[in-house]
Amino acid sequence: MKAKQRKWYDLKAARNAAGKTVAELRIYDDIGFWGTTAKAFVNELDAVAKDADEIIVAVNSGGGDVFDGFAIYNALRRYSGKVTARVDGIAASAASLVVMAGDTIVMPENAMMMIHNAWTIAAGDAAQMRKTADLLDKTRDGIVAAYRNKCGLTDDEIVAMMDAETWMTASEAKDRGFADQIEAPVKLQASVRTEELLARFQHTPEALLKALEAPPAEPPQAAAPATPVTPPAAPVATTPPLDAGALAQHAFAACRTAGLPQLAEAVVASSALASTEAIDAVVARAKDIAGLCTAARLPELTAQFVADGLTAEQVRARLYDRVMANTTPGLSNRQPVAGQETTERKTGPHGPSIYSARRKKTASAFA
Repeated sequence: MKAKQRKWYDLKAARNAAGKTVAELRIYDDIGFWGTTAKAFVNELDAVAKDADEIIVAVNSGGGDVFDGFAIYNALRRYSGKVTARVDGIAASAASLVVMAGDTIVMPENAMMMIHNAWTIAAGDAAQMRKTADLLDKTRDGIVAAYRNKCGLTDDEIVAMMDAETWMTASEAKDRGFADQIEAPVKLQASVRTEELLARFQHTPEALLKALEAPPAEPPQAAAPATPVTPPAAPVATTPPLDAGALAQHAFAACRTAGLPQLAEAVVASSALASTEAIDAVVARAKDIAGLCTAARLPELTAQFVADGLTAEQVRARLYDRVMANTTPGLSNRQPVAGQETTERKTGPHGPSIYSARRKKTASAFA
């Protein structure tokens, strides 16, 4: 069974009052992150936008995968018609990169935009860490170019803003060239995973967090008859949630304890660093998946299976299909004649034998 991909955008085309076809792209979730791929998105955008006179990009997102953000940005820049980008609440991190593709960028008075340096979680030796750092530097150069093409600031000015994790109100974004028009304020609402993404940032404005947490206003109701007031219960002490850095450390430590340090990044990807419980559950699943892949002599598939969020049963089915696909029909059991070469292919792996060996190995491990 193929893992279901999560769709983080909505794309549709419709005719407006003037009779023109307008394609509206709405991104109200974190971009990419193991859901629908940027390639699939670009294909869909090209199909919808080819007959459109204009594209409207509405964004309310805390960011996401920067490489998917680049793919969307480039796809929108290739479009020959007009692109209007609108920030419906927050355009942070990779979401601000997408907004830069707009010929016109519109922000309500109370909307916010944030730019910062790309970051990642890496594992490996010193050489691998240097490669990762080089990749982050190259990524920053591309992001700076996109901002510079819109706002006109110098590279040094933009880099300084990114280093500081700069949050901009609509007025500040317009003054610095990151927005073109300011509209009347709108009611701010958190997108699907806004809280998770905002938790990663260091300087999220308190006013923004309070605005997102504020409950919607309810219509006035008739006064109810007076009832006895129960004294409030004593507050219960709670443990504050861990930040993304602490959760990442927990993920790497749990993988080392389980003897799976090579799967740390995959565990981070699959758990999305939601909580320690979510991380521990993924690590337990990763142990089962690693055993299945090792038994099938396909350990190189383990990390991808874990990152994709597959269950052990789904992995077992995929491995069986892979093994059987590599087994040719019409195999010969004849012994070769001494001194005579044969061109017949030897018998490949046998699915039931793999599962039998796996069961024996598991049984012996607990003997």
